[in-house]
Amino acid sequence: MQEQVFEIIEQIAGTDEFRENLDMDLFEEGVLDSMKAIMLIVELEGAFDVSLPPSEMDREDWNTANKIAERVKEKVEE
Repeated sequence: MQEQVFEIIEQIAGTDEFRENLDMDLFEEGVLDSMKAIMLIVELEGAFDVSLPPSEMDREDWNTANKIAERVKEKVEE
């Protein structure tokens, strides 16, 4: 599951630079912006059949590849 999340991030971001540091702040480093974040949420919801309401997604909880993968895992297990 984690690898699939990383592949989706890579597809939306258009880069794999985050793979060198999975705790890199994706927003501070310019890998994600608000539009790409929405696109990412839509892709993750479709890929994993989960609901990821933006209102529940504080940037601090969603700013690294590891945190995104963990959040998706939690939603899948709910």
